[in-house]
Amino acid sequence: MMAAGRDGREEGGRRLVSRSKYNENNLIPVLRKAAKFRNELIKAGFTDNGGAIHSAERILDILSCRIKYLGLTHINNVKNHTAAEFSKAAMESLDRGERVFIEHVAPLRALTRAIISAIDAGKSDRQLINFIKKHYRLVLLTAEETKRLNKINRSEIHDDRLGQAKIIMVRSRKRSLKNPQNEELR
Repeated sequence: MMAAGRDGREEGGRRLVSRSKYNENNLIPVLRKAAKFRNELIKAGFTDNGGAIHSAERILDILSCRIKYLGLTHINNVKNHTAAEFSKAAMESLDRGERVFIEHVAPLRALTRAIISAIDAGKSDRQLINFIKKHYRLVLLTAEETKRLNKINRSEIHDDRLGQAKIIMVRSRKRSLKNPQNEELR
């Protein structure tokens, strides 16, 4: 029997335990430190493109995966997660054995800057978590869709970024195998 770790959470009456050493209890304080360090680097004349923001981006990505995709220990495994979202074209590509690409619906750099602003404004851990739950979303797209999406908008958070690029999303792969019609998400 496995003992529940510090990050055990309830979902649907089941207790979920992450096998990762990283969880929101230890990642949020580290994210706050990374945000502070990024701000110090900016004040010293360093830029985000030069690397000032990179630690905060990586920590936010790990934290967000833990919050939004319970049980997911690495972003590269998202296509196997029950909450994975695919474009219609990506689902068809994957069924043909072709490669699909993971895309952050809210661009990670923009999301990181927004979370740093929230930290600077004194937001609580719960408020940061709620922000992540609202804005962090991973989808799987074809290479062509990824190029089209990034050509239209690769740097701003927008509620309908996928719609702007005319990308049609379907339910997760695992669910769609039970629903051959691949019901479109609204």
